[in-house]
Amino acid sequence: MLKDNIKRLRAENGLSQDDLAERVHVVRQTVSKWERGASVPDAETLAALANALDTTPNELLGMPGAGAAAFPEGLSWKASLLDERLTHEAGRTDRLTAALRWMAVGAGIVCVTVLMAWLPTQHFIPGAWASPTDNPNYNRIVYTMNGEEKQLRLFLDSEHYDRVVVLAGDHDLIAQLDAEGEYNRPNSCEALSDRANEEIERNGGTVLRHELWIEGGNLNDGDPLNDDMPYSTRFFASPDVQDASWG
Repeated sequence: MLKDNIKRLRAENGLSQDDLAERVHVVRQTVSKWERGASVPDAETLAALANALDTTPNELLGMPGAGAAAFPEGLSWKASLLDERLTHEAGRTDRLTAALRWMAVGAGIVCVTVLMAWLPTQHFIPGAWASPTDNPNYNRIVYTMNGEEKQLRLFLDSEHYDRVVVLAGDHDLIAQLDAEGEYNRPNSCEALSDRANEEIERNGGTVLRHELWIEGGNLNDGDPLNDDMPYSTRFFASPDVQDASWG
């Protein structure tokens, strides 16, 4: 190959890369790239390179001497040089494709890792919702624990607002609630809310408020299905505090 011939002939002529670079009027790094196959000289430079190495472009390209007779003078080695450059570019394309393929594999692994870390924190039951945030109806419990404000969401059935279908929020608190047996049961919202209050206080936390968010509901007449505007109510864990309008 061209790169091997350049290196061999340079050594046979007792030239260093710096010596050859000076004769061809390029920098030493360019000669190094030629010998590593990282680049290919153009036609004019190849002719100067052959002259500096006391050879012909045909021989540099590894072409048999008879090959020149098949083309007009000078055309044979130029055609071979073009083929050499095309081969070089094809190799670069293959390397780039391989690099992009490995980058895609790496990105996929990162996505799967992040997803596997996120899924355990989302306590939703099969068939309930594609994602907890797809459900617009929920009771949110806002509380503090170790000086940090946190929240737990109890997502409600779209037709039965007293029934919890999924929990999302603090993973440790959800594990303590042991809520699986309460999903989709009547009055499970009240039961799990009370249980959450108890666990928060038992762990040294403070319940700040509960927020009830229902899509298309109206708090005033007790019928959540007769109003197109969403509503929410804020109420505290203590039964001594009356419900208050929110937002």
